[in-house]
Amino acid sequence: MIKRTLTLLSVLLINLGTCLAQNTTSVENETYQNVELENLLDGFSMNFHYHNGGAIHIEFYDGKVKYVWVAGPAKGNSNKDITYRSRRIGDDLYLVNWHETGKKDYMTFIFDFKNMVMYNSVILGYENNPDRPRRTLFNDGIIDTMKRPE
Repeated sequence: MIKRTLTLLSVLLINLGTCLAQNTTSVENETYQNVELENLLDGFSMNFHYHNGGAIHIEFYDGKVKYVWVAGPAKGNSNKDITYRSRRIGDDLYLVNWHETGKKDYMTFIFDFKNMVMYNSVILGYENNPDRPRRTLFNDGIIDTMKRPE
């Protein structure tokens, strides 16, 4: 369990460093380390909740992601048609990220469908605008429901 946790943390930290080094170009045609990035979660949808009471409904489709907060302080906030990238990193285990350029947010998730849990590392407001100061989050949550592609 400790080895797995360290592996997950290492992947999240590497991805965080990649985000900080990125410029503002579109991720739609990017490659990562000369490997075409895949949209492996197309057709998946799920609800997950955080331990603080926040909950999200999320859907992956056509290389894009959309979400809506369904509970908690951010209830009603949403976004859609965001290009995402994914990589399979284990048995029913996926690393996923996306860049919300309009909001200046960068999301990195690990979805563990075998254990129905998720982990994330998020940079909110990375431009550090006084109206929306930068915050970093490091959370985990429970996947309540999930629909796999048919």
